Amino acid sequence: MTVYLFDFDGTLVNSHQAVEKALQLAIERTIPAVIESDLYDEYYQALFLFIKGKLTYRHLGVIHELVAQGTIHEYYRLMPKFIQDLPNARRTVRTLKRRGRTVISFSGEHTYPGGKVIFLKKTNWYDEFDSIITFKSTRDMLQKFEGIRELYPDEPIVWVDDSPSRFTYITDENTLLVQKASPYKHDVAILFERDNFVKIKNLRELLEIDERLEEFLR
Repeated sequence: MTVYLFDFDGTLVNSHQAVEKALQLAIERTIPAVIESDLYDEYYQALFLFIKGKLTYRHLGVIHELVAQGTIHEYYRLMPKFIQDLPNARRTVRTLKRRGRTVISFSGEHTYPGGKVIFLKKTNWYDEFDSIITFKSTRDMLQKFEGIRELYPDEPIVWVDDSPSRFTYITDENTLLVQKASPYKHDVAILFERDNFVKIKNLRELLEIDERLEEFLR
């Protein structure tokens, strides 16, 4: 039985425009006076860096105000409404499950505690998976991956992600690393030298890969 690991943002859904729209609306609804002032760009940047986990000390004071005004909470409330499925994403996951594959959501946690599970539920993706696993850092990601390998010691794993840099840490030879092409992520040249790496443009290509794997494993 093949085990599939799917990243969420950028792999199954497009959240890029959703982030921009939710950021703007959250500020507009909680601190409307900022919209027409010179402070808007600073508030927008501070909130953007916060949700990406890249907040700097320079913006700490602004973030405290955004927390107090409920702006951050409003962003996480609004954002899932604007997330859109990528072409063939849900169909691909459902087809793999019908074929008897184990399908796991394996993605980075949001800076908002429990944010990823909230997004999965509000976008009706939560029940599409056999289990949900999130990680907070590269080290945590590798530990969680090893935990999955311990649960499935002999099964081939197919890891699908739009962030190929994560794959550079994986040496497991029984794992196929699949990069979902994204206009927002750069390739990692060294990965193309690996036999267990492939890049796809559309998620429906996974179904063909799955069929070839099935033939190979017989």
